[in-house]
Amino acid sequence: MKQQSSATTEILHKGRTMIDFTGKTIYVGIDVHKKDWQVGQFHAGLVLGNHRITGNSQELIDFLKKRYAGATLKCVYESCAWGFNLQRELTAAGIACIIVHAGDVPGSDKEKKNKTDKVDALRLARHHAAGLLEAIHVPDEELQKERNLIRFRKKLIGDLNRSKNRLKSLLKFQGIEIPANMDNPNWSRNFINWIEEQAAKDTLLQDTVELMLEEVKMQRQLLLKTEKKLRHLMSSKKYEAKTKLLLSIPGIGRTTSTLFLLEVGDIKCFKGFDALNNFVGFYPGSNSTGEKDIDTGISKRRHNQLRTMLVEAAWQAIRKDPALLDAYEQLTKKMKGNEAIIRIARKLLRRMRAVLMSGVEYQKGVVA
Repeated sequence: MKQQSSATTEILHKGRTMIDFTGKTIYVGIDVHKKDWQVGQFHAGLVLGNHRITGNSQELIDFLKKRYAGATLKCVYESCAWGFNLQRELTAAGIACIIVHAGDVPGSDKEKKNKTDKVDALRLARHHAAGLLEAIHVPDEELQKERNLIRFRKKLIGDLNRSKNRLKSLLKFQGIEIPANMDNPNWSRNFINWIEEQAAKDTLLQDTVELMLEEVKMQRQLLLKTEKKLRHLMSSKKYEAKTKLLLSIPGIGRTTSTLFLLEVGDIKCFKGFDALNNFVGFYPGSNSTGEKDIDTGISKRRHNQLRTMLVEAAWQAIRKDPALLDAYEQLTKKMKGNEAIIRIARKLLRRMRAVLMSGVEYQKGVVA
């Protein structure tokens, strides 16, 4: 074996040449997939390996510790559908590991045009060694599991709306006109009774309509159960006081406060308001070069559901809080209403952070 004095020291062990990595730092980039992972290893400008292994955390731990005995291991992988389990298991085994946003990983044009698992794994390892990667926050396991409930609620609402639209489309296709006073997103008991009456008039259509209506009813019941579970969670000792603080802010309702607490987690994990603002996505985008300075509007990178709900809450807030109404009216003198409401939503976000940091309820009418 050639001596690589810049990276390792060779020692003789039972007639074989072994490499001693004691005191060395090995950077490991992991391209994660469902069944197997690509693992690139990098140290002091040298590529030490780029291996394909079975997608099993214990196998990866054993591989790295055996191959680089005595070394300090620093791993990285991109956030993906497989979650945070690998990071937690590597950390528990004494191996440092960070997770990065895929959009934050730099890369050359050549790497982008010749994209393979080997290239991606090694790119992560090299950029980690150079200190160019910024880790995303990994929530604790308890919060992650609680967060699933609010996300399930979102999926249920989407499924329910699609089921309603399918049924309404069927009625329209069959030439059954929906009364104008009933044609709205919120289905009343009277509207459901009307659908059942229409189905009973046509025996050929009856089975299909009744089955589709049964689907809507089941989804509504499931959504109701989910809402009850969320209210129970928010009334627990862990969230009750924080929920009360957020509800003291005009415009913030129970759904918005629940979403905020479960998606943001510990407000103190953000270094300041700017970090929180970047997470939600209320910061402006820009594209500047030379003498040109182009404002691209609000950032496309955001927490989509949280930002949407805060904008909706801002519309409610200006109706309830004189200070925010005055701020909105001043803003609309120099910009469109839709642009002004984004500024109000940002003020609302600042208030939410303030009450959680201070533990003091919001006083209505105070300028943020």
